Amino acid sequence: MGGYNLESEKTQVGVGLNYMLLPKVSVGAMAMLTPFDDESSDYMLMYNAKYKLGNFYLVGGLMDMKMGMNMEMDGTEPYFGLEYKPFKNKMLKIYYNHSDMMKSIGIMMPIFNLGKKMDHSMHMDH
Repeated sequence: MGGYNLESEKTQVGVGLNYMLLPKVSVGAMAMLTPFDDESSDYMLMYNAKYKLGNFYLVGGLMDMKMGMNMEMDGTEPYFGLEYKPFKNKMLKIYYNHSDMMKSIGIMMPIFNLGKKMDHSMHMDH
């Protein structure tokens, strides 16, 4: 994923891992960092749950952040977000995350899928 932190006006990149608990509910974690800024070593670890509602995903969770050279801003706080999947046959999503210390917008796209898809051709009727 790649995005822009509207609060700090810095570019972010990240990776995430999600596990589907139910067809519309997943839990996961993400790590976001600011790699292009020589002055700081900002990063965020985000733990979340997502609920699928059509082309939208409602996101809520906790964010652990460390910001600034001297880590002058750090702590854990709740956040919420919204993800939108604009194309039915593509996995690209647009996201917005919001908390008291951070507001970011960006895109996310899976690189690989660790899960298995059920092969419906192997289904046997009794």
